[in-house]
Amino acid sequence: MKDLIIPAGNPLKKAEMFLKTEKWRFLLSLLFYPVGIVSIWRVKGWLVAKLLYSIFGLVLFLVTAVYLAIVLFAAFLPSLDNSVGVNLEKTIYNTEGNYSATFLKTGNETKGAYELVQVELEPHGGNEWHYHKSFTEEFTVVEGQVKIGHNGSEIVIGKGQSALAHRDDMHFFLNARGEKSVLLVKITPASGLEKTLRVAYGLINDGLLKDDMTKNPWHMALLLGYSETYLQGLPGWFQEPLITALAKIAQWRGEDRELYKYFK
Repeated sequence: MKDLIIPAGNPLKKAEMFLKTEKWRFLLSLLFYPVGIVSIWRVKGWLVAKLLYSIFGLVLFLVTAVYLAIVLFAAFLPSLDNSVGVNLEKTIYNTEGNYSATFLKTGNETKGAYELVQVELEPHGGNEWHYHKSFTEEFTVVEGQVKIGHNGSEIVIGKGQSALAHRDDMHFFLNARGEKSVLLVKITPASGLEKTLRVAYGLINDGLLKDDMTKNPWHMALLLGYSETYLQGLPGWFQEPLITALAKIAQWRGEDRELYKYFK
């Protein structure tokens, strides 16, 4: 008879498995702040941990909630409009430094295949590290010398030389000398470069864009959105949806109406 008796499971092992399960439930609950704040304050002791979680967890929860709200709201808004008017001046001027940009081929003229712009660069003028998601840029020096940054490395190219920045490549360009240089920029396929330059030059001329920042933050979002420009230092999964969302919200709010005079 004794051989027919099946021993019960080990109570200590069951208790150990139960504790492990509860531990994982507790840790997972901390990922969702409203549940985690209840869970952690039920635990005896851990006062410092409770206070730190309560403060920093709340900040993180609010930031995440606002971020998701912005991105989800913008998902239902119309796409960003990169179109510009017809019969516009081919050359625009930055009166602050008396430098110009000439649209040799526009997206309208090439039916979206590419854009070709000749840009005059002021001494040591240019931009910072950034990347784009949907187009390739080809830089050709027409006059002077230009420093090109590409995925962490830097080169200086002279007249007739070219450099390429593919989609997702981190890059920049900078006038490498103390006098004007001229750079030819080809965008393939056509994107929002023309609109971005027309708006940027217009804002500069009106004193509304200084030190790479617009007086109206919504205009900054639109500029980044038009050119699909994403910056160094922030993960793409975070900034790409956010910049796109903020630009679409700016357009929905009608903030772009103040910019019509620059590109219509």
